[in-house]
Amino acid sequence: MSRRGELGRSVLLFVGFGLGWAVAARLFMRCFTDDPSFTLQGTGMISGLVLLEFIGLGFVRGARLSGRTRWWRLAPVPGLLLFFGPGMLLVPFVLTGVVLGRCRRPLVRVLVTLVGASASVAPIVILSRGATDNPPAPTLAAGMVLYVGCGLALVAATQEWSRPWRRPLSTGDSLLQPVYASEP
Repeated sequence: MSRRGELGRSVLLFVGFGLGWAVAARLFMRCFTDDPSFTLQGTGMISGLVLLEFIGLGFVRGARLSGRTRWWRLAPVPGLLLFFGPGMLLVPFVLTGVVLGRCRRPLVRVLVTLVGASASVAPIVILSRGATDNPPAPTLAAGMVLYVGCGLALVAATQEWSRPWRRPLSTGDSLLQPVYASEP
């Protein structure tokens, strides 16, 4: 398969992934609280920031697979605005994904994922224990399941950011033959 169209395919893949993630994220937010109520403006803002981040990650994946320059790793940086404010609770998932992009040992991958998920879930559990306006237990449990699912999907997506990169194509290189940075 030609690597020529890989950038566009990767961006489209991550746009779909980002839209699905944004819907699931709004659902888990709804399970945790209904105050303040959801607005079209807030949903649009969150969806826009999610798409900005996921499109950037799609650019990183496509550039990596097509052998483009490593400068494409900067593409997701504007989407980091998603993680300011309440989105800050998702930062451990993002850091876990970045670490896992370089990690190859299965046991270490599992341990890093458990630590990252625990670091992200612990503040929510601690904050909800003392709150008087918690939703019913089944709704809160469903929200936690959706939250962890979204977090693990974020881990899977952000692994693209730190995966090993191919050497950029030279004029004499073939598009059909993979070229890796570890070759002499």
